[in-house]
Amino acid sequence: MDIFSALPYPYVSVAAVSLLLYLVAGAVNRLYFSPIASFPGPKLAALTFCPAEIHVETPSFADELYNTNRRRDKWERFTRCFGIPDSDAPRRPQPVFSTASVRRLQPVIEERLDRLLERFAEFQETGETMAYAFARCEHRIEDKDFDLSFHDASMMGSALGQFMKQFPWVITLMQALPDWVAVLLNKDMALLRQASTRLTSNPKSKPSNRAPTPTTKPYPIRPSSTRSSTPNSPPAEKSFDRLWQDGQVTVVAGTLTTAWALSVTHYHLANPSALAKLKAELASAIPDPFTTTPLATLERLPYLAAVIQESLRLSCGVSTRLQRIAPVEALCFTDPASGTLDARYFPVPLSFRPERWLENPRLDRFCLPFSKGSRQCVGMGLAYAEIFLALARIWRVYGSDEVQGVGDRGVLRLEGTDGRDVTIVGNATTPLVWKGTKGVRIVVR
Repeated sequence: MDIFSALPYPYVSVAAVSLLLYLVAGAVNRLYFSPIASFPGPKLAALTFCPAEIHVETPSFADELYNTNRRRDKWERFTRCFGIPDSDAPRRPQPVFSTASVRRLQPVIEERLDRLLERFAEFQETGETMAYAFARCEHRIEDKDFDLSFHDASMMGSALGQFMKQFPWVITLMQALPDWVAVLLNKDMALLRQASTRLTSNPKSKPSNRAPTPTTKPYPIRPSSTRSSTPNSPPAEKSFDRLWQDGQVTVVAGTLTTAWALSVTHYHLANPSALAKLKAELASAIPDPFTTTPLATLERLPYLAAVIQESLRLSCGVSTRLQRIAPVEALCFTDPASGTLDARYFPVPLSFRPERWLENPRLDRFCLPFSKGSRQCVGMGLAYAEIFLALARIWRVYGSDEVQGVGDRGVLRLEGTDGRDVTIVGNATTPLVWKGTKGVRIVVR
């Protein structure tokens, strides 16, 4: 006799028993037969967390994990949430992100900064509160509110990354939706789709709907040449789809991380002691704020560099785990935020203290905002250039209520902003702060 036939809901009973057996089988497999079953650690974590990963608490292990001279692959489960498969081809230097190429971009970055400072002057006249958002493409600086929809849509797309890891087919589905359906689902996401679509078209045939300023400088290099300019790259690495995906990730990832780092920096520079030291160094290195200071000169300013390192440590541009696979070795990982907030290496880790980097330059072993090794962020040099130039240009001519320099144009004052707005409480690939945040908001006086 069927043992389930006597039950009130036989189909439900069968489903419940099947689910129970599935869970028991999964638990047994994770505890005794998974690739990491022999490693020490809490069994509850092995049951509830990813059975293919091991977390190493010691940040010093990063030197072994993110090793430049050994082969390291990214885990497909991570890369597929962006729609980009990992490559078996050897990693080669990308000419567009070389030091020389980045320094040729200085006039382009400075042109955007000039326009940003003009916007600061506008806010100084109106007294309007602004949500600080920098590093926007397509002349978003000219928009009244800096076109926050792009930021919001990018953050939404980043937050979906965790879901995409489990269901990568959703990316294909979303790309197949007509624009009018995307608008009904979410207006910001529809705008992000439109921005992504523009990356696939010839920029001459579909220009931005925002007119460039008369002083806009031409780009001395073409980002689309990142892979195609490497003659030995396999054909798949130079395909249209691959280049489009690279471009999309470069735009979104480069915008969110750099803007967030600058926002965190401006919040913490409300500290009069740190700002006074920074402005003194900038005034000495840049006697005339209206002249161009070479990027190489700014990179040699010790306190400015320390401020940037401390800001990158606290902002943690990528908060998700950056797993690495060693095809011929057995290795583990540590997530970025755990290392940068480890009190063993960074005493009082949540405090903003640039001096720690001057006292111990070797702290960079434990702070890897751009990852490290053969798979580190290829845009690291460009991100540093943007941050160095932005902080130098802004804080050379602006101060705070407590700290002002000779010839300053005005002061930047935090408005309706507190520590919650820069404290990481969640992970959406990029950091999340409390839900009620309005961002780092400043008033220009």
